[in-house]
Amino acid sequence: MSDPIGSFSGLASGVQWRDLVDQLVAIDKQRKLDPVTARTTFAQNQTTAWSTYQSLAVKFRDASSALRDSSAFGAFTVTGGTSVSSGRALVNASASGGATPGTYAVEVLDVARANKLSGAVVSSASSALGYSGEFGVNGQKVTVLATDTLNNIRDKINALNSGSSASGVTASVLTTGSTQHRLVLSADQTGAGGIELIDDASGILQSIGITDGSKTLNLASDGGVQTQKVSSATAAIAMMLGVSMPQPSTIEVGGRIISVDLTVDSLSSIAARIAAAGGNATVTSETSGGKTGYRLVTSDTVGASTVDGQRTLEVLGLVKGGRGGVSQVVQSENAFTDSLGGAAGAGTLLSDLQVAGNALALTAGDTFNIQGKRGDGSTVALSFAIGAGDTMQSLVNKINDATSGFGAGSRTATASISGGKIVLNDNAAGDSQLSLSLTATRVADGSVVSLGRQLVDTVGRQREVVAGSDSLVRVDGVVVQRSGNTISDALNGVTLNLLQAEVGTTVTLNVNRDADALSTKVKAVADAYNALVKFRAEQQAEGKPLKGNPTLRTSIASLTSQLLSNVGGITGSLNRPGAVGLALQTDGSLKLDESLFKASLASNFADVVSLFTTTGTSANSQLSYWTSTGKTVPGTYAVDITAAATTPTTTGTGFSGVYADDGTPDTLDITDAISGATGSISLANGDSTDTIVGKLNAMFATSKMALTATKNGNELVITGSRYGSASTFTVAYTAGGTDGSAQLGIAAGTFAGTDVAGTIGGVTATGSGQVLTALPPIVGNPLDGLAVTYTGSATGAIGDITFSLGVGGMLYNASDVFARPDGTIFEQQQRIEKSITDLKTRADTLTQQIERRRVALVRQFTEMERAISRIQSQGSAITGYINALQSSNQ
Repeated sequence: MSDPIGSFSGLASGVQWRDLVDQLVAIDKQRKLDPVTARTTFAQNQTTAWSTYQSLAVKFRDASSALRDSSAFGAFTVTGGTSVSSGRALVNASASGGATPGTYAVEVLDVARANKLSGAVVSSASSALGYSGEFGVNGQKVTVLATDTLNNIRDKINALNSGSSASGVTASVLTTGSTQHRLVLSADQTGAGGIELIDDASGILQSIGITDGSKTLNLASDGGVQTQKVSSATAAIAMMLGVSMPQPSTIEVGGRIISVDLTVDSLSSIAARIAAAGGNATVTSETSGGKTGYRLVTSDTVGASTVDGQRTLEVLGLVKGGRGGVSQVVQSENAFTDSLGGAAGAGTLLSDLQVAGNALALTAGDTFNIQGKRGDGSTVALSFAIGAGDTMQSLVNKINDATSGFGAGSRTATASISGGKIVLNDNAAGDSQLSLSLTATRVADGSVVSLGRQLVDTVGRQREVVAGSDSLVRVDGVVVQRSGNTISDALNGVTLNLLQAEVGTTVTLNVNRDADALSTKVKAVADAYNALVKFRAEQQAEGKPLKGNPTLRTSIASLTSQLLSNVGGITGSLNRPGAVGLALQTDGSLKLDESLFKASLASNFADVVSLFTTTGTSANSQLSYWTSTGKTVPGTYAVDITAAATTPTTTGTGFSGVYADDGTPDTLDITDAISGATGSISLANGDSTDTIVGKLNAMFATSKMALTATKNGNELVITGSRYGSASTFTVAYTAGGTDGSAQLGIAAGTFAGTDVAGTIGGVTATGSGQVLTALPPIVGNPLDGLAVTYTGSATGAIGDITFSLGVGGMLYNASDVFARPDGTIFEQQQRIEKSITDLKTRADTLTQQIERRRVALVRQFTEMERAISRIQSQGSAITGYINALQSSNQ
């Protein structure tokens, strides 16, 4: 049981000492602990205030940073592009930093279209077609088995349209009825190049109905004859097309006999052979969908006198399969016969017609009814009374009638007699609604006689549903032709998006600098500065955590100083922000005079950009500013080059031009450090320098190596495209049998480029590729971090670089000192956090001391109560004893 003496104060003494203890403890807390708690709360408020200020400082720094790069001033607006006569939007455009303000006249002559091809109609997409062979689609081989269905062929084509070497062709099966299915090929990209096909000797593509069996020259837009597009001008054709190659053969170009072996020849080698024979041939390049391809183009006549030569022309793409349309054909299901059972002809009397051995029993006066639709869907409905001498030709003539029959209208059809059947041919190729119905009405009893069903024998269709075409646009009087409808190289810095053509209509595009957008960016700096000033003003109120703080005061003062200073490295009147309207006001705020700013942009744009941006300039076009740090001081610094950067290269020596080896090829392995890729080619007996160059370039392209192979005379040359010591490639050989690799004159090993070397402002700089960076060992050197790019090859004093921070850089550097995560604000917070930790430790100690004092006081008062209680007990006992004695005496 608890001691009642300690649980309740004053039981013995009558004094409420627990209240007294509470009061004493409260006095201790007020005198000792409360000041510490108040200091802790104040320090925490300071930390919160600094966090708020840092957030505002970061916004200011970021707004200033946005003005350091010249791209900030590359905002443009583009208006116009709508036809006044039709109201249609023909073209829209966007502009980037490289654009030139102005007004441009644009006429959209044609838009680019994606090629689309359609095959023949088959009754089932899931039944075996019975075709076997191969064909090429944009350089990819499709192998067809006799068991393949239309769906299988579709899937095989689509399987090739993925990865880095995607064919760019999507296949689908179009179903227009339960028994009408056709293969459709669609190019993924627009352009006249379209879908390039190579059929095999058995004519798989013709069987599928994609081509019509005819051959036609592959004509370029200028009328020349061109090959199909391949991925490399120097690689062997066979390595890029995949389909089976014909035997080495000869072709005729301009009447000249040209030997061609597609297993080793490239476009370049064939062009060189044609040129050497006195012919005309060039290799051109074109880019579509981000991929560059190459074609051989000749203005000479092209032909071949042998089967292999013709096949060579087809594989090269100089000759391609025809894609003519198919006209719809409707004919009688049953053949008509005459009275003797022979096939009815033009002279057969209508009264003698029989069907399946049964006489129609038509007589003079009966009526023939002709109904149906022309290819365009227009209706045909006519009738005529049978005359005594009318023949099958009379019926055909009525069907072909140019007034009311199928010979009338814009899309006509022509009927004829073949094998006793009425055959109606649409006179236009393509999808058709052509149909025919023939009946006769007997005059005797009014009964109607059917002449049998007229069925679609051949479905009309276009093999080339959409012809691939380039866009054509006239810009300021100059016609520009491109494979796509987005054109970014016609006007510098302007991207045109062609929407639709309207020949004869010229629209205007107005390209202007977006002064409002630029004003917004500069105003963002003013707004962020004013937020800092407002915060400081609020902190000067009594009781605010940062009142009178010197760091707060000096941080804003540093920004104010930069706003009032001239920009180093700039000459002329626009050398401080106030000159273009960004000025401090009498109330301490920063304000942008938009009228003055926009006027400065209009009259001195380049100077305004130089005023705000961090940049470097040089009179030497091969010397340019790369980057800098916050420690780099504005100024003009001389640049001296002791060694220009180089790319890695190696050139063979002593090669005869033809590789001599045994029957087992050697292997040349190359590893490219830039791409990290490794590849190899075979070195076979008889390989020429051109062949080896072609093999290497094809491998480099496939592996995406930053390397190129060329030749110098008979010697093989391998060169990297990147500069610097980090750009290396390694050559290694593996012997197949007898090692013949030594004859190339290129030893196995690693070949590296070199870095640029020199000084900037007299300080030795560090080179990395073509970039030279000043990293002086002397702390505080003004060049610290200045980097330039030198693309030339000359050495010595090559010019000066003038570096300017600009307003954006000056304000960024000044604010970064306290805004960055490890800046002065962070240091302030760190000191305060340490103080808070110490204060909390002190508060914990005081709390424990006060608690110990409370416990001690309670213990003392409890002992007092016990003592009083004992005294009281003893007094009661004595009193009772005395009273007992008195009673005894009485």
